[in-house]
Amino acid sequence: MGIERREKGRRAEVVRAVVDHVVHKSETTVTLEGLQQFLHVPQDAAGRIVKSLVNAGIVREVGDGIWTRVADLPTVSVF
Repeated sequence: MGIERREKGRRAEVVRAVVDHVVHKSETTVTLEGLQQFLHVPQDAAGRIVKSLVNAGIVREVGDGIWTRVADLPTVSVF
């Protein structure tokens, strides 16, 4: 199942899932395959999500294709 980037409702669901799964759970390790399966998105969408998380300083790469949440993120409400 893919995600249409212009489908705002589905996109909002994906954003909420990423925030819950990655931002609020500090023990989370992220991989492209894991995001694809968890979010039911294609690989290119998972790549864009990881790139956005890296650019925002939320995750950092700790191994080849493995990212983890930055430990010292301030606790803020996204919504």
